[in-house]
Amino acid sequence: MSDRPEATTAVPTVPAAPARPTQGEHPSRPPEPAGGLRRLLLPLGISVVLLCGAYGVGCHHFSTHFVPGTTVDGMDASGLTQAELAQAVTSHAEHWTTTVSGDGIDLTLSADDIGLSIDGPLRARRARQQADPARWVLDLVSPNHIDTGVDASVSQEAVLAAAQAAADQVNATATAPVNAFVSYDEGQHAFTITSEVAGTQVDAAAAARAITKASLALSPSVTLGDGELVQAAVRADDARLAAARDEANRIIGVELPLTRGSEELARVTRDLSAAWVAIDDDYAVSVSQDAVRDWAAGELGARAATSDEVHDYGLDADTLAETLASQLDRGDGTAVELPLVVTATRPEESQGARERGRHVDLNLSTQYARLYDSDGGVLWRSYFVSGNTSERRSTPTGRYAILAKRTNETLIGADEDKDGKPDYKSHVNYWMPFIGNTVGMHDAGWRRKFGGSIYQYNGSHGCVNLPSDAAQELYALVNVGDAVYVHW
Repeated sequence: MSDRPEATTAVPTVPAAPARPTQGEHPSRPPEPAGGLRRLLLPLGISVVLLCGAYGVGCHHFSTHFVPGTTVDGMDASGLTQAELAQAVTSHAEHWTTTVSGDGIDLTLSADDIGLSIDGPLRARRARQQADPARWVLDLVSPNHIDTGVDASVSQEAVLAAAQAAADQVNATATAPVNAFVSYDEGQHAFTITSEVAGTQVDAAAAARAITKASLALSPSVTLGDGELVQAAVRADDARLAAARDEANRIIGVELPLTRGSEELARVTRDLSAAWVAIDDDYAVSVSQDAVRDWAAGELGARAATSDEVHDYGLDADTLAETLASQLDRGDGTAVELPLVVTATRPEESQGARERGRHVDLNLSTQYARLYDSDGGVLWRSYFVSGNTSERRSTPTGRYAILAKRTNETLIGADEDKDGKPDYKSHVNYWMPFIGNTVGMHDAGWRRKFGGSIYQYNGSHGCVNLPSDAAQELYALVNVGDAVYVHW
């Protein structure tokens, strides 16, 4: 038996024939050939080529022309060449006019009126340099507004002259502005700031600036407003006003009692001292001593006046003004004793007058009268003018009594010069006779001075002439029957 394997014969495998489709079946569709993609890309490529061509044509065209919608310094440059733009700018400047209105002004200016001119070629060249033809598509969508920086030029002198002439015409009837200021508000009892008030005057320089700005931009109109009116120099928000107001309120915050001895005669209050506060042009605040002095010399001076049997005392207004100003400035509320000065020294009393009881003492030597009460106190005093001694009409001396008290009397003198007429007729308001109805005490409003030596050369016909206010006071005090003692 053999060890070699048994030989076999290989039979090749024959692929089975594809099955024939049965009736009603279709064979599968073969894949699309590569030529179909090319057919799809061909139109797209053609479109791209056409667009690129159109873009290139646009770039070429807009390298010499401005894209529609483009403005150059506000002027429409759509479709213009550089040369055309230069000509348009130059022509526009030559024929340019502007209307100025507002603030009462109605004015038309031409290029010649204000010397307006512009470098058209330079503006066009700079505009062309800023225009990018490669962006023409974007500029169609979003128009390009070019600012060349090439402005027109004007004659500043001509513009100002035109503005000044127009302003002068308006200002002839316009109102000036009022500055803000500090003043005292009596309702609030405090200093407050009153706001500025606008006027209607035109500020020619400001108007000229507005006209110049519009002219450089070749604007066809200029509208003036509040900015071209004369402005108040001081506004309510000025820090200097606030500081002055606060300082003034600090000063009037002090109240001062004014005393004479133990009696309070007056009191300095906010409303009173506010009238003394002065604010100067530099907004410095102080107390005006002149204002204090004027006030003190009025009603307070009359209330403060006093006297004893030898002297009359009056208010020293200068010293008081200095004291009050100093204390108000320091914020010192200490009571102020009114300073008094001697204003007059009266003649000494007649010897024994205080022991004579109630009577009127008429001392012809001193030309001074006093009314004493029953206890020897002086109720009234005054200088007088007695009878003219140079004409031997001296007032008779002696002890008399008041015979009557009458008002609105006409005193009629005798006819000593024998001319058939009374020597005098004098109307008096207060008549207090003590010798018949011919000699008595009365007012003499025709005299300006009393006392002294007047009786020696310009005395009366024998009566005792008194100042009007003194006669009125005496008339109210004396009684019919009161003694009258006349002596040298």
